[in-house]
Amino acid sequence: LNIMSSADWAEVRELQALLQNTQRRSTVYTLAERNWVEVVSKVVELGLIEIIHTIDGSDYLTQQQLEREVRNELTQRGGRVNLVDLHQAIGVDLKHIEVKVNELIHNERNLELIQGELIESMYLDRMAEEVNETLQEAGHLTIAGLSKTFGLPTDFVLSSVEERLGSVIHGKLDSLNRDVLYTDLFVARQTSRVCGVFSAITRPTSMMSLIIEYGFQEKLCFSVIQELVSNGRLAGSVQGHHDKAMFIPEIYTKTQTSWIESFFEQNGYLEYDTLSRLGIAEPKSFCQRKFGSDGHILLLSTCCVGKTVTDHVEASIDEAMASESWIDIMPLLPSPCTRGDLGSFVQQVITTRTQSALHVLCDGRIVVSEQFVQKCLKLFEDSMGEKAQKEVLGTGVKTDSQTQGRAAAALMNESADKPLSKKDQRRQKAQSEAKTSQSGRGTGREKKVQKSKDRRRLKEEDDDVEASSSRGRDNAVEFLSLPEVRLLVG
Repeated sequence: LNIMSSADWAEVRELQALLQNTQRRSTVYTLAERNWVEVVSKVVELGLIEIIHTIDGSDYLTQQQLEREVRNELTQRGGRVNLVDLHQAIGVDLKHIEVKVNELIHNERNLELIQGELIESMYLDRMAEEVNETLQEAGHLTIAGLSKTFGLPTDFVLSSVEERLGSVIHGKLDSLNRDVLYTDLFVARQTSRVCGVFSAITRPTSMMSLIIEYGFQEKLCFSVIQELVSNGRLAGSVQGHHDKAMFIPEIYTKTQTSWIESFFEQNGYLEYDTLSRLGIAEPKSFCQRKFGSDGHILLLSTCCVGKTVTDHVEASIDEAMASESWIDIMPLLPSPCTRGDLGSFVQQVITTRTQSALHVLCDGRIVVSEQFVQKCLKLFEDSMGEKAQKEVLGTGVKTDSQTQGRAAAALMNESADKPLSKKDQRRQKAQSEAKTSQSGRGTGREKKVQKSKDRRRLKEEDDDVEASSSRGRDNAVEFLSLPEVRLLVG
């Protein structure tokens, strides 16, 4: 380097002094604000610069300055700022803020716009650290709860949590329900408790009652139960969903099945009410699935009847037919059977037999052989002749007149040319006579008296007819009384 001479240094000091004097000197010529506005407008018109007016119109911002202002506000607010807050802080129109934010998001991958808020990835990292701290303390969290805490959409929170699982957040999401976040320690502890509680159950129990009683996490409990059952660590099954879910232990199912099979084998039937009390929802379908594969059961309205009962009834019917006798089916059926079951049962049993060889009486309760019926008829042949002879000799002419009267009445009623009964014919005759008499009488009083007499006469004739019919029924000939029939049959 060349060493400056003392003359050069003197010149430098002189220039410095001149600059200081110039800076301290007051301005002689200045431009008014209106002139500056005109100057800036002219520059903008020429396209030399691009500026943005503030809301109050007192300031100008360039695009570069607006970007710096947005970044500064985002940094000061911790990586999350609302566009409305930017609009108020910077003082420019909201549309300029939106345009600039969209430009920044397009150029930088660490920025996102969520529901009108500009969010930086740095903020999401801090949120994940806070979530991890809370998770380690509580053991489990819900995505919906986190969404409410941080004021962000559930889907966005879930995606942010999934991206940071294993790195910032030490936990895992439920495989069946992605809304729940657990720690491994919490899952292991809950699995052990659930396995212990449900292994001690010996009868069907509501899962919701156990969840409330032992304080299990509901969604985790259902997923753990399904996993334990599928892995074979828990012997049982789950029936129903959510509030109506029931856990059926395997030991109860085995005991229930053993009891049902034993009872059916010993008694030959199963009552539907009994199966319902055992917790079987559809007893009829259960019987069909359990015992209907060989086709040897009858499904009645109250119970399921097996081959043992059917064979016993069929053997009893065959014995009655062979001995030319009769049989009462009702005592042979199980006690739960009703009269309706009796008819259905007998119809299914006798389908394979010749209908002419037997008769079903009393709504299916009594089965009688044809030979027995013929034997009974022979017992009454002599009695019928003797009874008829006694009745004829005892009643004489009176009986003949009654017989003739009844025959005449039957003949008149059955006549196709005169379908009206005697009563209706008399009414028609009386009405026609009344009309004829009315046409020949003079005063109104006489007409009313005559009408009254006609009505009274018709009523007396009707009473006579009814009394005659009643006497006919009372005088009907009785063939045999019930004690006499029993004596003959016995």
